[in-house]
Amino acid sequence: MKKLYTLLSVFILIFLLSGTANAEASQARIDKINEIKQKIVDVKQKAAENRERIKAANASSTPKLKQELKNAAEIRIGKKLDEKKIKVADVFEKSIQNLKDLILRTESRISKIEAENINVSSSKKLLETTKTKLALAETELASLENLLVIDLSTTTVSSSDRKTALNKIKLQSEKTKSAIKTTHKSIVDVISSIKAGLLKKVSTSTPQEISTTTNN
Repeated sequence: MKKLYTLLSVFILIFLLSGTANAEASQARIDKINEIKQKIVDVKQKAAENRERIKAANASSTPKLKQELKNAAEIRIGKKLDEKKIKVADVFEKSIQNLKDLILRTESRISKIEAENINVSSSKKLLETTKTKLALAETELASLENLLVIDLSTTTVSSSDRKTALNKIKLQSEKTKSAIKTTHKSIVDVISSIKAGLLKKVSTSTPQEISTTTNN
């Protein structure tokens, strides 16, 4: 009987120890799971805090960033104008030079016709008017070139000043273009006048003169 009690005591002890071990193991697993859960919560909270910081930083830096982008765009506009201004001036310069050459050729033609005792007084007056208009076109071009010299590529030039300067350049470009077109039309009128004078000379020739010329 004593042995039986001893065996029972051993079994009870083993049972109790195993229960305790299982309880400890279960608690360890629970603790581990809770630890993992807490880490997940911490990571999410940290991510949320980072997002808020980034949002706040962006909100504070947006006005500055916008201004920097605006300044950069304005500088590009100025530089673009600097690259184009030579081409703009060059186009007008060539147009005016072509008009000068045409006026010289027309003046030479008038002199030759006048040497043949043909009345070219009206053509000569028109030519003088054309020269006056050409001088005006050259003055307009000079004014345009003076505006193009202004450097708009620096950040020291305010947005309003830059806009005003660009508007002036645009307006002066139109005035120069218009003056050149007016001069071109005027020289065309001179050439038409010369042709009309020559046709009038031929139409007033006597039939005898024409016949004699034909026989020769």
